[in-house]
Amino acid sequence: MSKDDIDYDKYYAKHCARYYGWLPAGKAYQKGLGQNPKKSIKYFTLCGRKAIDIFMFEMEGVISRDKNRTLPNVIICEENGRDALEILDLVRPPQKEAIIIGPLERVLTFEDNEHTRGRSPDDDERNKHIREMLRIKGLSQRLINSFPFDIINFDPYENILNLAQEANKLLYRSFEKVFELQQPINSFLFFITIPISDIHEDFQSQFRRDFASNVSTHQEISNGLLLSTGTTEYDRLDENKRVAVAIGFAKSVILSVARKNGWNSEHKGIYIYQNKSLRKMLSSVVQFFKTTSTTDNRMYVDDVIRIIEQMPTFYSYEDSEKNKEVIDHLNRVIELRDKTREEFSRMT
Repeated sequence: MSKDDIDYDKYYAKHCARYYGWLPAGKAYQKGLGQNPKKSIKYFTLCGRKAIDIFMFEMEGVISRDKNRTLPNVIICEENGRDALEILDLVRPPQKEAIIIGPLERVLTFEDNEHTRGRSPDDDERNKHIREMLRIKGLSQRLINSFPFDIINFDPYENILNLAQEANKLLYRSFEKVFELQQPINSFLFFITIPISDIHEDFQSQFRRDFASNVSTHQEISNGLLLSTGTTEYDRLDENKRVAVAIGFAKSVILSVARKNGWNSEHKGIYIYQNKSLRKMLSSVVQFFKTTSTTDNRMYVDDVIRIIEQMPTFYSYEDSEKNKEVIDHLNRVIELRDKTREEFSRMT
């Protein structure tokens, strides 16, 4: 099933992750647990053409429009030009430049070369390949200048775990760039959603190695595994809930890249849901904090134990179709989106 075949307005299983995971975490972050509450969140998203996450956060007061009815604190990245125009028509951020039209991994990790160094993206260039590189350079400068963000929603449709690690620039290089660009602030929320139905053996092998290392190094993690799952062996974990992958991805990818770049983590939740084809998706909700020498290792161990004991939560496609609370909430989000689109249509 391609993303063009998905009816996002009726994708209730995905909205379970938004409603039970993204939304409460976003609200809690905005309130700042009683310290330094934020009136409006600065938000970066790969939102998809229906922009449901944006309107959900607007409806719930996490992000807000200014006096001109625009969303000045929202930046969107969309690779598909046609989808980007649909998003612009729906959301109406302050200007077209609020949408970055290009592949996120190329935009985030762009580096000058002999063809682009010292040149402006506005230069007249006849060579199509160099012209495209200059365009990506301009997008990269625009996106980098927009950092840091309070919430980053990294929700690519592609399965970034079914490529060999050597070839997977989207995962590691993009992650590392995000953590580098977020350095001016002390904490932020990160939502990352990935398909987990087909995982390359490179990642499975790393998950097994890191899992075994955790078990042998930290007695608390070993005890937590035995208590929660009855085993300390990666391949014996509950495959139906994909506990193994949830723990492996959090430990080997998210925590690994974060700690390497000076951040520690607190998982707020991990949610696994199915699409109509029963393809499983994993959505992690993580808050990152700058590390300190006294809390680094303790926070790491506590986070791994929290994942083992409390996560993931599973939402089947069939059960989500009967979840009235989620269906009603998604319908209200869609009503706001349609009302907003009608409002802007009258203005043009």
